[in-house]
Parts: sequence; C-alpha cells; structure tokens
Amino acid sequence: MSSRPAVSILTAAVALILTLDVGRADVVRLINGGEARGRLVAEVPQTVGGRVVIETLSGTRIEFKEESVAFVVRRRVEYEQYEARLAETTDTVEAHFALSEWCRQRKLPELRSVHLRRIVELDPTHRPAHIGLGHIFREGRWIPRDEYMRSRGLVRYRGRYMTLQERDDLRRDKNRKRSFTKAADSWSKKIRVWHGWLGSRNSEQRLRGYQELFGVRDAAAIAGLVKILGRDTNAEVRLLLVRALGEIADVAPVEPLLNLALEDPDSTVRAMAWSAIGAERSRQAIPGLLKALTHAANPVVRRSAVLLGEIGEIQVVPALIEALQTRHLYRVRVPGSDKPSFGFARDGTPVHPAVAAGFGVPPQVIEGMQRGEFPFGVIIVPSQFAVQQTHVITVAVKHENSEVRNALKRLTGEDLSFDQRSWRLWWLAYTQGRAPGGSTPLPVHPGEERG
Repeated sequence: MSSRPAVSILTAAVALILTLDVGRADVVRLINGGEARGRLVAEVPQTVGGRVVIETLSGTRIEFKEESVAFVVRRRVEYEQYEARLAETTDTVEAHFALSEWCRQRKLPELRSVHLRRIVELDPTHRPAHIGLGHIFREGRWIPRDEYMRSRGLVRYRGRYMTLQERDDLRRDKNRKRSFTKAADSWSKKIRVWHGWLGSRNSEQRLRGYQELFGVRDAAAIAGLVKILGRDTNAEVRLLLVRALGEIADVAPVEPLLNLALEDPDSTVRAMAWSAIGAERSRQAIPGLLKALTHAANPVVRRSAVLLGEIGEIQVVPALIEALQTRHLYRVRVPGSDKPSFGFARDGTPVHPAVAAGFGVPPQVIEGMQRGEFPFGVIIVPSQFAVQQTHVITVAVKHENSEVRNALKRLTGEDLSFDQRSWRLWWLAYTQGRAPGGSTPLPVHPGEERG
C-alpha cells in the first residue's frame, strides 16, 4: 500500500472546494461591484463598524470594512462538515471509501471523485471505486468510459455518446436555431412597428404598413406575425395576417393558418386561412385536424371534420368514427337563493318557466335534458327573467356531430348514421378487403404494409 501522507489528500480536497463555483465557496460582494472568493475566516460581524475577513483562493487574507460590503454568501454547510471529517480520515482504502459514500449521500460528486481516485491508486482492483468513477472493465483492465467510447469512435455531447458526425450536426442545428431566434426577434420588432402604422391617420403610412407586412416572406417572421397581428380584434388585420402567411413558402405557416381556419371567430378569416393553405399543403394539416377532433369546443370539432372530408384521405376514418359523438362542457348561470318562481320537471326538479318554453336555450342543451343527461336538472335564466342572486354551473352535453357523419359518408360512400359500433365493424371489414357495398380495399402507400 502507498505511504502517501493523508495530508496531501486534505490539501487536494480543500483546493477543490475553493475552486468550485460561486455557490460552493464563500463570496464577499462589494458595493462598488468588486468581489472576493475564498473562505471566510470568521463569522460576519453583526455590529456596526465591524470587518469582514476572507482568505482568497491564492491564500491571501483581506479585510473589508462592513460598510463597503454589499452582501456575503456562505458556502454550503456540508463543506464545513467535510473538512472536519477529512482531517480525521486515514490514507486507507476503507477510510476513503467511507468518506466517498458520505459525499455521495450529500450530493458532493466532485469531492467523492477525489476519494474514489485515491482508492484506485491504493487498490487498482477495487471494483466499487471503478464503477463510481464510471470506469468499464474491458480486456482485463479498467478504463474510463470516455476512453472506451472514443476507441469505438464515439464522443460525449449533451449528456450522451454519439458519433462525431452526429455531434457536428447537433452543433450546426444549435447554431441554426440561434440564428433563427435572432432573426425572429428582429422581425418581431419590425412587425410591431408596421402594425402600429396600420392605425395611423396618415394614409401613406397606413399603406406602407400594409405593404411591409404583406411583403414578409421569411419563416422566421411567422411567430411575430401571429403574435402581433393574430391578437388584433379587427378582422381586416387578421385577413392581412392570412395573406402574409399564405405567401410564405414551405410548410412552416401551415400550423398557424390551420389554427385560424379552425378557431378564428370570423367566418371569412377562417375560409381564407384554409384557402391559403392550399391543396398542395393540405396533407400537412392532417395531424392538426385529427387533434382538433378532440378539441374542447364543439364548433372546432365540426370544422375539422369538414376539412378532413375535403382532403379526402381515407386513413382518417377511425378518428372520425370516434368523433361522431362527443361530450362538451358548458357553463350555465342559474338562479341563486332569492326564491324565484319555478315549474317542475317530471322527476320533481324545479325548472324555470323560460326553460320549459325553450326560450333562449341552445338546442343541444334541451336535447341533453330530454335524454336525461342532467339528473340534477339544469336551469337557464334569460335576461328577461334574471334574478339578482345567481351562480354558474357546468353542464355536460353530448353532441351528435352531423359534419363528422357527412365526412364519413364522403370518404366511404356509406351512411351508418351515428352508430359508432357499426362504423368500427365496417372499418375492420374495409381494412381486410371485405367491406359491404362493393367497397375497395384500403390503398397501401409505397413502403407500407397492411397490418
């Protein structure tokens, strides 16, 4: 066993502590912006006129007047405890391993490695120490994992091993993303200015704002266009957004255009947004449309079904089948405790006369009540019958989506109403090439095999 004195381990460990980051060393920050890092010699004074003394990383002691100190950051208390334990540690495998385990439990990986490295110096066959250091046993010897991976042509990058080509590709992607983000920030600033010009009293400035916005062709500008123009309450401005996005090439504007086509409150904006996507890019919208079939808002579900029917891809049939009937939540304001006049339903539930007459009640809600989906009753109070004390409840309404049914008819040539089970059986038969009504088998795209 080596006779290397334990004091050398103490020196190395203390040096490591002092060279760790700011959060793991004492820091004295001065009011003038300067700072000193190292080890506080004494507790920070609590009395006016005291001094702060620190031993720097180079071993120099410096005193600061308390009034010149902005703040003091103490290192973690575990390092104080570590130094006390280290001073009592002998230079043996057992002692170093015990201290390394203490460091592991307290999440001090750098200090743990100091002792693990010393262990393998004392005992090159110590398996737990090698494993703790990340070494691999190959061809009768322990070697560092990085060295072994390099022998296989792999390097460590972003926490995993990969080929040099993969690393270089990731670096290029990172640089491209950084450049893209910088360009996007620059575009956002310009778009914000041009958007402001649209509201100018100067007709020439308004025209210039329109021309600048319509002239954007860079995909890096999409985020700025959507964020600034998409929030404008003026439908004409949102139409300008649609036209600008439609002129940007490739598939980048498909997602924001689809969001407008499904969710914009203006029907003209919705129609223009879908038209701007165009037939050539419509297939790129299919994933977004399939997701929209599960949207919380029923109108979005219905609109997505219409567009899927227009695209004409039969592979979307299973998702449409599941969207034939959907359940949505509505917030309904009902009377409070000031005892208005009520009628009663057959189950004894009190119902406002206006509800019984169907005045101002959405048809879907009436149908839901008729099907018994609201066992505790639902009361809707129109403004003519409003009472002072009211509260809001959540009503779940099941919808039979006729637009989804029409899309299925358009894609399959069949009409099985809203019977999801029958549709599922039809789809199973269709994929097996034996659907009723003379339907043809499901087409297989190149490179695919029918499951």
